[in-house]
Amino acid sequence: MTERILEYLRKNPTKTYSLREVQRMLRLEREEVKSALAELVKQGRLIEPRRGLYALPEAKPAPKRGNKGFVGRLQVHPAGFGFVIPDALAPDQARLPPPEQRDLYIPKEFLGGAWHGDQVLAYPQPPGRDRRPWGKVAQVLERSRSKLTGRLEFRRGYAWVLPDDPRLPGKVKLEPEGLAGLEQGARIAVELHFPQTGDKGGEIYATFLEYLGMADDPQSETRAVIVNHDLKSEFDPEALAEAEAIPESIPPEEIARRADFRSLNVFTIDGIDAKDFDDAIHVERLEGNRYRIGVHIADVSHYVREGSALDKEAYERGTSVYLPGRVLPMLPEKLSNGVCSLVPGQDRLVLSVLVEITDGGRVLRHSFREGVIRSKARLTYTQVQAFAEGKGMPDEFKWLEPDLALLLELTRKLKAKRVAAGALDFHFTEVKVDIGEAGEIHLIPQTEPDARSLIEELMLLANRIVAKYLSDKGLPALYRVHEDPTDMAYAKLAAQLSKLGYELPGMEPSPKAMQAILKQVEGKPEAPMVSTLLLRSLKLARYAHENLGHFGLAAEHYLHFTSPIRRYPDLIVHRVLKTLMRRRLTPEKVEHWREVFPRMAEHTSSRERSAEAAERDLTKYYQCCWAELHKGERFGGVVSGVTGFGVFVALENGVEGMVRLSSLLDDHYEYVEETLSLVGTRTKRRIRIGDPLEVVIQGVNLPTRQIELVPAEFAAVRPSNTAKPEISREVSRKPVLATTKPSRTKEKNMEGTKKRRVVGPPEGRERRERGPKVTMSRMYFGEWQKTEDETPPQNRRSGGRSGQHERAGGERSRSSQAGQPRHEARSSQKPPRYAAKEAPQPQSGNPGERQGKSSRRRRNRWR
Repeated sequence: MTERILEYLRKNPTKTYSLREVQRMLRLEREEVKSALAELVKQGRLIEPRRGLYALPEAKPAPKRGNKGFVGRLQVHPAGFGFVIPDALAPDQARLPPPEQRDLYIPKEFLGGAWHGDQVLAYPQPPGRDRRPWGKVAQVLERSRSKLTGRLEFRRGYAWVLPDDPRLPGKVKLEPEGLAGLEQGARIAVELHFPQTGDKGGEIYATFLEYLGMADDPQSETRAVIVNHDLKSEFDPEALAEAEAIPESIPPEEIARRADFRSLNVFTIDGIDAKDFDDAIHVERLEGNRYRIGVHIADVSHYVREGSALDKEAYERGTSVYLPGRVLPMLPEKLSNGVCSLVPGQDRLVLSVLVEITDGGRVLRHSFREGVIRSKARLTYTQVQAFAEGKGMPDEFKWLEPDLALLLELTRKLKAKRVAAGALDFHFTEVKVDIGEAGEIHLIPQTEPDARSLIEELMLLANRIVAKYLSDKGLPALYRVHEDPTDMAYAKLAAQLSKLGYELPGMEPSPKAMQAILKQVEGKPEAPMVSTLLLRSLKLARYAHENLGHFGLAAEHYLHFTSPIRRYPDLIVHRVLKTLMRRRLTPEKVEHWREVFPRMAEHTSSRERSAEAAERDLTKYYQCCWAELHKGERFGGVVSGVTGFGVFVALENGVEGMVRLSSLLDDHYEYVEETLSLVGTRTKRRIRIGDPLEVVIQGVNLPTRQIELVPAEFAAVRPSNTAKPEISREVSRKPVLATTKPSRTKEKNMEGTKKRRVVGPPEGRERRERGPKVTMSRMYFGEWQKTEDETPPQNRRSGGRSGQHERAGGERSRSSQAGQPRHEARSSQKPPRYAAKEAPQPQSGNPGERQGKSSRRRRNRWR
């Protein structure tokens, strides 16, 4: 066994491997692998640079930074100071800083020219008189943006752009070319030009790209989001020309060489507004309580050839982006909504997975076919959900009822087996933002659990089968991987659950143990809080060129195969599988894949994160627009997050806002980390995740995407308003200042707004024992997202914001793969040092396979 392990490690002699990775790749028992690795380390044939990580002795260790510097991402607060969050995955990172230096506070005078989001090299400095760690940015390693949007200003003979994002510098000098005719205050997009590394005298400047308009309307905001997140809205002429040259009909000789599924009852199930149908299904009854399920996926690789203009365009985009009111497809409409879309009544080319299973959900055998289908029906989730609830199908689809009933039964058994094996099954409400033709906003909760689960389970099944097939052949591909939580995160989770009365068995991360906890708390008041704790402990799912397994799905093999119209990794998997099916595999081709796939995995993961961030950003904008229309109205909500500076409340329609501690007028509340709750010092009233809370919308800050709420019991409410947050109105915009939690003072029987004293961050080299006193009645508050040992304001202990990273990946879902809330706070005696982050969105469903077109990303972030 030891020689086998060494042989595997020598394939990539510079890499460091985890125990779980070696076990999965060699398909050995864990204890045997652990013993063999320990013996190899003892013999000196392997080294163990860190606990649980193994490498060959010739593997070069990462260079150590002098003076204990480390690499991380800079998070800047609108007030100017920031934090450097250590990047554990940085290739040149020798080690992480000690816990007391994570996230490292950077005064604004020592940002070293770095901007929010930049990757930097930071050096911790000796604590000042306040005995708190701080640091300096020594070098900017990678810029996070090349474009931005803002307002045009003319001052002292120069043109300037004032960035929309308050975390960026206050103004950037703008070259005059292209500005002719533009008025002061115009909203524009610009390209940034940074000085070369080492050019200390260089100046950052910008050049004009495009005019966005004068008003802050949804159209200009959508365009600004596209620019700020570096998305592509127009196709290159070469790609469009190539797409238009594709014939509408399929040549007879192509149909003749494929498996013909046109006589079967093949149909699609999608959202009511979907246009790109990339998967269809059918079921056949066999003898002996056996069934054959067909999962038919659009054969995009037949039309998008490797190296073509279409292929280059699709790779550059990486994924389709589903913004509220607008879609940025990965492929031109001729393909995405045309020849590749599995519309009813049309012949379409597919790559099919045929799975034979028993009535108990056990997979007996499978096969792959290049085929042709003609969809018999286009069903919606709403129709299938109504049927699952016993209401029957519309008359035109009555003939499909037996097939639907069978598929619902089989997929329920598939899901039960998957969950029993340890797959994590979270339950969060997912909300779709729909924009009407007249600009009205509709916030629609997605409530078709049985219909969506049917498709998710079949897509998951196909993904796992293809992943295992390619992995068993030893072939590289773009696998969807979700690695185990870190030992530190798992230990912290176990400690938190223990204080709530739940024991997490074992010292090593186990999805089965986590799912057992979810099962125990199901239906209990603390269920939302426990789900949030588990979610926060998980890593992000990502793409990789090798199969590392999927923790959240408890799957040894997993990849994305079922959405090649909207995801580039799926297209790559189709090419690999078809090469194998056609017996055209050569050593040269495999070697080429091994060379290019790592770079592709990194690129597609990055594009996915950008798409998710853009969707989150614009969704939050429309939620703020909706809240602006309903200021002063009263709604029922549920506490979705608790921090040291207030609570987050989610309304029934998914809109989420902040209730500051200063708005809780009945008592003085203290944050309790162990229970993720606020507890009144006098009344002992406890507020925690999942508690109902009626609130009134008090204020909105559109530029910062902040919604300020106050408890209904402490606010004057319009008597005519109802409790259901439903609207159909045109968007208007009236910016309102957002506020933050003031310093702690007694808040008994407060009336109106009381002025507070707030302590700000150090302004320069001199680190005073106490910060300067500032008197104000309102101050910015942020939405915080915890990373390992992050420091939000007022309290150094962690909070519990609901919402999530995509911590385990999934199919036909957009999860997402969402960010995961992590809050920590310092004690109230210390200056508030905290960095605002993008607010995570509510997630829904399990770490499964599919969801509606307008909300896939949220779950996809962890699937």
